[in-house]
Parts: sequence; C-alpha cells; structure tokens
Amino acid sequence: MRKVEFKGKIVLVTGAASGLGRGIALAFARAGSDIVLADINEAGLAETAAMVEAAGSRSLIKRVDVASREQMEAMAAEVLSDWGRVDILVNNAGVGCGGELANIPIDDLEWIVGINLMGELYGTRLFLPHMIERGEGYIVNIASLSGLVLLPFHIAYTTTKFGLTGFSTALWAETRRHGIGVSVVCPGAISTNITEGMRMHVNEKQGRSTAKFERMLQEKGIDPEEAGRLILEAVARRKFLILLGKEAYIMYYLTRLFPGLMRRLVAFITKLAS
Repeated sequence: MRKVEFKGKIVLVTGAASGLGRGIALAFARAGSDIVLADINEAGLAETAAMVEAAGSRSLIKRVDVASREQMEAMAAEVLSDWGRVDILVNNAGVGCGGELANIPIDDLEWIVGINLMGELYGTRLFLPHMIERGEGYIVNIASLSGLVLLPFHIAYTTTKFGLTGFSTALWAETRRHGIGVSVVCPGAISTNITEGMRMHVNEKQGRSTAKFERMLQEKGIDPEEAGRLILEAVARRKFLILLGKEAYIMYYLTRLFPGLMRRLVAFITKLAS
C-alpha cells in the first residue's frame, strides 16, 4: 500500500495548544502540511501557530471546546468554508481524572467522557463524510497505553481510552473500502502538562502513588516533538496501532500474554495503596 504523503495536505489537530498536540502539529508542518489548530486555550494556540508558521506552513486557529457538539459543528463548518477540506484529522484533545469510581463525582465522569471520547467521535463524524466523498483521507486517534492495559486509580481515564481503541478498530474496518486510513496512538510516558489539569479523587496514600507516576512522566517521558515525529513516521507507513515508548511495548505484550496475571497485579497494587 502506498505511503501517506504530507506535503500540501491540510491537517487538523485538536488539543494543539500545548504538549503532544503541539508536537504533532509541528511534525506535520515540518513535513509540508498546512495546519488547523483547535483548542480551548487561545494563548497556547497563538504560540503553536507562530511555531507552525516559522516552520514554513500556514496555520488556522479555531478556539473550540471539543466536548460541545454545537461548537464542534460550527468549527467544522468554518474550516471547510475557509480551507475547503481536511485531509488528515488528528483527534488529540484529552484530560485526566484519577481515583476509584466510587469516589469520582458524576460531573467529572461526564467531563472526561465528553472531552476524551465524545470529542473524538464528534470530530470524526463531522469530517468523515467529506473524506468518503473525496475517496481519501486519514484519521489519527490519540488514545493511551491506558487504552490497552490497566493502571491503578485511573478507571475514568481508562474507560475513555479503551473506548478510543475500540472505536478506532471499528472505524478502520468501516472506512477501509473508502480508501481512508486510520491509526490509533497508544503512548506510554510523554512529557506533557496533562497532569496539571487532572481532577484527582484519591486519599493521601493513593495521592503519593499517583504523584510518583506524574514525576515519572515528566522525568522519563518522551519529548512531545519527538513523539510527534514518531507518529508522523508511523502514519506515513499506514500503521494502525502506534505504540510509543519501551514501557508501552512491554506492558502491551505482557497484557496480551498474561491478561489474568496483569489484572491481579493491578488489583494487588490498588489494595496496597488504599
């Protein structure tokens, strides 16, 4: 199957104001794509836009709450009116929420599902018909290692990310006949600011455990721009499942080979930290 070309393409990236979204936007810009930058953070969008333009590409800023159907519909209509098409859609916007289900307010469950899952469904549903009509396009869904394996005290986050891996698998099967590519990205640790906006519902002992995890993300995580480059290379090869980081490969294959053991291990860690 032919490689995906990026020069002259229009790429829309959600969650583009910082972190992995910014890294992905810059990778595509450096490959010759023009970038639509979508996020709720206008100041961060302006910074990313300046970096995209410094790389020699055009940028278009769209402030949007991906959890709002109305805002996403308006944004999609504006982008198609302004630039005519989207060749590659990168559904990246995401947030975190920690704690056990019994302790998480329902408002926070709705918040994380709205951004992490419904945001990607809205984006895909709004741009997919135009891709089908043209007989080409590519959709990249940013999930997480938590979409493949269990992590303690991340049940809400895990639910949304498992939802994305399932959605992406079904989407690949549905769209293949239309000439549309699909990739799902499941990174391990990436050095981003996602933990700053996390809504945590843990006790003191659980908090120490999650704080240790957050420090690891910052100290040992892949740089977002390097992650963006790796994602670009994998999309060029039309790779469906894109794992980032050694820990992602190790945890993924351990879970595939020993699913019962890994479930019991997470249950043990959860009990130990409670």
